[in-house]
Amino acid sequence: MVPIRSLCITAALSLAASVCLADATVEQHTTVHFGGVVGGIVNVFGGRAAREGVDSTTSVKGPRRLTVTGETGELVDLSAEKIYRLDYGRKTYKVVTFDELRKQLEDAKKRAAEQADDADDDKAKKKEGPEYEVDFDVRETGKKEKIGDYDTHEVLVTATVHEKGKKLAQSGGAVLTADLWMGPRIPALREVLAFNEKYFRQLYGDPSAEMQQMAVLMASTPTFAKAMKAFAAKRSSFEGDAVRTTLTFESVAAPGQEAKDEDSGGGGVVGGLLSRAMKKRNSGSGDAASAPGHSKLFESTTDVLRASTSASDVALPADFKQK
Repeated sequence: MVPIRSLCITAALSLAASVCLADATVEQHTTVHFGGVVGGIVNVFGGRAAREGVDSTTSVKGPRRLTVTGETGELVDLSAEKIYRLDYGRKTYKVVTFDELRKQLEDAKKRAAEQADDADDDKAKKKEGPEYEVDFDVRETGKKEKIGDYDTHEVLVTATVHEKGKKLAQSGGAVLTADLWMGPRIPALREVLAFNEKYFRQLYGDPSAEMQQMAVLMASTPTFAKAMKAFAAKRSSFEGDAVRTTLTFESVAAPGQEAKDEDSGGGGVVGGLLSRAMKKRNSGSGDAASAPGHSKLFESTTDVLRASTSASDVALPADFKQK
């Protein structure tokens, strides 16, 4: 369940990549709910972790980060540019290099582009994609809550992505809502997130989104990528740290787009899933909380349980064998 846990953690904060990394350990609980057809599949086959969420412990020590979730783990070594996928039950590990991950991302982008070309092959001339812009709304709700050992207050951030020169209702687009329960500065959390940024900058040249897990969605849905980048930049200006972060991403159909998607099945992986999710919603069995024309793709909630400025050994276990 490491991939599900990792969906949105690095979107919570953006720090300078030049920061000197210190020892840190952060324990978190993460739940992720997908909308539409994907959500139904996850609920049926995802097991208890998909329904109740997962606990994870992340430790940073020098150029290494170890994340342990249940019987699985991920060890990132920036110096070696390698990722070790650990199976504690079988005492085995797999190695993936940064170059291999970069190739996976490029392959995902190519597949998404090919699917888009196939969807548009009936057009004599393919039109250039629209230019998008992002509108922000930041609101203090006045609500306060004690979460663990931290006194927090709620801040709602809404990033609306729409076609330049048009309103969301006219062009369609996307809405990313961040429900942040802000507490004091948490040094250990900042160290972990600083490592994440350094990791993704070194891996992809872009620290603003966790592209390892979201490559297909990012490639298929440019509005998602734009919303996440804009949110990361906005979040870096806030005081304190988010003890609880709930991210909700909704796709908004342009007028007439739902009917078109139902006829064509939509473009790419996300397009197909989104069109089926729309059908389900329109039949009366969809997400009642979504506004008309909105389809919730996913919602994730991450709570910081404990944080300390110390870290245990993050070396590869000596008795593990490579698969």
